[in-house]
Amino acid sequence: MIRPSAARSHVDTLAEYLKERLPHHRRDTLRRVAEVLFGILQAESTLHRKIALHIDREATPASITRMVARTFHETNLTPQDVCDVLLP
Repeated sequence: MIRPSAARSHVDTLAEYLKERLPHHRRDTLRRVAEVLFGILQAESTLHRKIALHIDREATPASITRMVARTFHETNLTPQDVCDVLLP
């Protein structure tokens, strides 16, 4: 598992990259996406409760699990957004 301080640094870096590529999305939304992406990679799963274990926030595990679910359901990334991030 990545140390929490290192993980925060990686999340911030990815969130900034996403903001450069997707300027029409809110910064806090893209930071949540970055947190969840790193959580998926560390958990090696898409189960919300497993992802939540790898997200470093001062909240209850249930609250973090709900945040993960909201990120999946409410982010509204289009296929064009994904291409804008992956192709450059």
